[in-house]
Amino acid sequence: MGNGLNHLRQQDPSFLYEPLLSSPVLEETEKENLRVFSAKELKKATKRFRKDRVVTSHDGSVQTFYKGYINDTTSATSRTKTKVAVSVMECLQHSPRPKHVWKISKEEAESLGEIHHPNLVKLLGYCYEDTKSLLVFEYSHKGSLHDHIFGKEEALPWETRVKIAIGVAEAIAFLHSIKKIPIHQELHMHNIMLDENQYNAKLLYLDSKRIFFGYNGRFVATTYLPFEYAMTAGHAGVNTDVFTYGVILLELFTGSKGGVLCQSSLDIRSRSFREIIDPRLESDYPTHAAKKMGRLIQRCTMGNWKERPSMQHVLGVRITILYRIYMIRVIIVIS
Repeated sequence: MGNGLNHLRQQDPSFLYEPLLSSPVLEETEKENLRVFSAKELKKATKRFRKDRVVTSHDGSVQTFYKGYINDTTSATSRTKTKVAVSVMECLQHSPRPKHVWKISKEEAESLGEIHHPNLVKLLGYCYEDTKSLLVFEYSHKGSLHDHIFGKEEALPWETRVKIAIGVAEAIAFLHSIKKIPIHQELHMHNIMLDENQYNAKLLYLDSKRIFFGYNGRFVATTYLPFEYAMTAGHAGVNTDVFTYGVILLELFTGSKGGVLCQSSLDIRSRSFREIIDPRLESDYPTHAAKKMGRLIQRCTMGNWKERPSMQHVLGVRITILYRIYMIRVIIVIS
């Protein structure tokens, strides 16, 4: 492992910004038929739709999730049925101004089920009846990134945060490669789930077609959206996702809301990144890697969208960050 990293270190610095991903393709081995549930089945599985979490999005729409347990179809040969935890999402999102309701169709659910990636929450099935429209996802036992950063006193280690940042970048880059469209409306801390496998990050992707409006019916910019989004009447490109990703990084590594830190422009050039890094980390992080993370956030949140890197270039930066983490570990072991 050390020799491989030394080889990378000797490469020309420009290598760090070369795209590391080719256009990903869906693996045939990962494709599985979605299970079609009845409302009665899911009512029983979720104990009469007992709420697990409720998420309010930036536009005021509300998403409701229920935790449940279903039979594991992979153990069909066993006489004893194995239960697996699932997260059931109600496909009704209400927004006060303007009010709208989204109800997923069978075709939309099947299309969503064809998208597979290790950093996307896996869709297991759906329910489409007159009174119910539900999506059934694998359950993320460690909850959302939002809860870990803003809802808990204990701090995620630096290495874990870097792993999460890479996982989210992998998911966005993958979706960009197959969709060619921005997904910024679904990029926020509540939609980044953490599984029990060493905090592996998974994005809850819904292929949403929702349009964001302000309370006066006009397009507006928020903490997660750049001002060009409002200035161009809601027109967005994949570079908008890069901006949103930069804000997520800012929140992930500082433990504060992006809007609180940089209310106007999200520009951290006037301050040292180490000054605003999550105080719960104390000094338990590699200084050089922290500087690089600060510069990456700066690049992602540039006011001029043309100056932002692509998500594939963002992934290129991970080599130096992970290299620094690896070297710190080696030093600690040797000492």
